[in-house]
Amino acid sequence: MQRLFFATADDLIPIFEAVERKHRLTYTLCGMFASDQVASASSGATISTLRSPAPHESAIACPQYLVTAAGHRVTIREVRQDRGGVVYAIDQLANNDSIVFQPGGLYPPNVLLNGRAGSVSDSQFSMQIYRAFTSAIGKAFRRVRAFYVGPQAYELWRQGHRLTQAVQSPAEYDLAS
Repeated sequence: MQRLFFATADDLIPIFEAVERKHRLTYTLCGMFASDQVASASSGATISTLRSPAPHESAIACPQYLVTAAGHRVTIREVRQDRGGVVYAIDQLANNDSIVFQPGGLYPPNVLLNGRAGSVSDSQFSMQIYRAFTSAIGKAFRRVRAFYVGPQAYELWRQGHRLTQAVQSPAEYDLAS
């Protein structure tokens, strides 16, 4: 299950605040890493990449965060490499009580890549947090086709920014009214 959206950092701050008024959460950067050290934030507003330009041309490659209850220990998986060595994975596979939140973001000069809140888990906690995020997004954003669009993202769209899943996608796949 997932909720797709277009949002600026300023669109997302009220979403994080609404959810965090009811739930104490931790946001941990997902991915495969050379070290087993975790990079976590205690609020969505302080995740390290929130206000940075999108580092990739495709939303799917942009940073995503494992959202867990504050104090919950994130399980890190060791993944042996065929060529030798180990990398460390932080994802939902070993963290059932979580969702994944991907902010998306602005890709210079005028593209806004989509974000998403989603989960492959049906644990009670995962469902509760997923519903908290989707409810807050649904109340604060406009629905345009399959996406929810934050107020500033909507204004960027009106000003001619592309709202899309990937820079390299043809314009006919951009968000259209």
